[in-house]
Amino acid sequence: MTADRTIAQTHFTGLVKRIVKPSLVALRRQPPWITLLVALTMVGVIGWIDRVTGWEWNFSLCYALPIVLAVWRTGKRTGIAFAMICTAAWWAADVGGNPYQTSAGFAVAMVSRLFYFAVLAIAAAAVKEQQRLARTRIISLEREQELERLILVASEREQQRVGRDLHDGLGAHLAAVGYAAAFLANDLRPKHPTEAVKADRIREMISHAISLTRDLARGIYPVKIEGNGLAIALEELARNADGLTTADVAYSETGTSKVKDPEMGMHLYRIAQEALANALKHSGARKITLALNQSADSLLLVVTDDGNGMAAAASNTASMGLSSMKYRARAIGGVLTLRSTPDHGTLVSCKIQNPPPRPAISAP
Repeated sequence: MTADRTIAQTHFTGLVKRIVKPSLVALRRQPPWITLLVALTMVGVIGWIDRVTGWEWNFSLCYALPIVLAVWRTGKRTGIAFAMICTAAWWAADVGGNPYQTSAGFAVAMVSRLFYFAVLAIAAAAVKEQQRLARTRIISLEREQELERLILVASEREQQRVGRDLHDGLGAHLAAVGYAAAFLANDLRPKHPTEAVKADRIREMISHAISLTRDLARGIYPVKIEGNGLAIALEELARNADGLTTADVAYSETGTSKVKDPEMGMHLYRIAQEALANALKHSGARKITLALNQSADSLLLVVTDDGNGMAAAASNTASMGLSSMKYRARAIGGVLTLRSTPDHGTLVSCKIQNPPPRPAISAP
């Protein structure tokens, strides 16, 4: 008996998928009055069947379909109106023959049917409104994510422009000034050696400024970030920070961390850059580690420090940077994790799942 019931339920579910669902989709494309006409026709057919079969067969549940259909296509008011129509159809079907001994009992039953149909219409309207709110929320989130992506793209383009201007504009200008200082030192050396030494110092200061400009430009926008470029850029970021601060900044890598998408590589680099800057400014750490781990199913970027943790003041200051890291992680389909414990340091990680490999297509 259980097996037969399961088979029957399976056939009924298949029937709903093949007939009812395509019919509802087709009705959605039609004007509302056509849907209401179909619902009225359904009420008439159900009432006629209810009349023919007699009160022994209860068709109260069948009236729910036209009520829900009216609410789904129009609104709650129309659904309540159909609840009244269905109640009238049920009354007309069973008024001549019913198990109630008195007319008062039949009237109470009719009122209970009206209450049931009205509650059904209100519930269907509430579900419809919930679905509408859910769709609106999804559209709002999609627009928000698209806006975040556009902001990040515009930010990256502006940083690219600033980086190129620093490297090609200011860097080239400083290099020309350095050559001029070197020529001046050579001209002054035979007759004015003291002034020549000053000119050499100016040239050395300009050379140092050129190095700082190039490092700044490279930090704003690394030249190559796809492939092994991300690992190289992170290693250089750690090396530069280690040379400019008292903290010990190191880089480690596990696996062959190749990134094919330059946009993904750039976002990961920015996340590491922001996490490193927050650790240097707020944590008071003695050791900071940047790690890039590649496994068969994911790519993981981790920035850890042994500092004081993210205090309230520091977290408020870094809130913009934290929001930026979250935006970037979401833009590339990653999951950003932040764990901070007082006096035990902070961990910032971004994990990106690799897409599953496509199955190989064998030749016939």
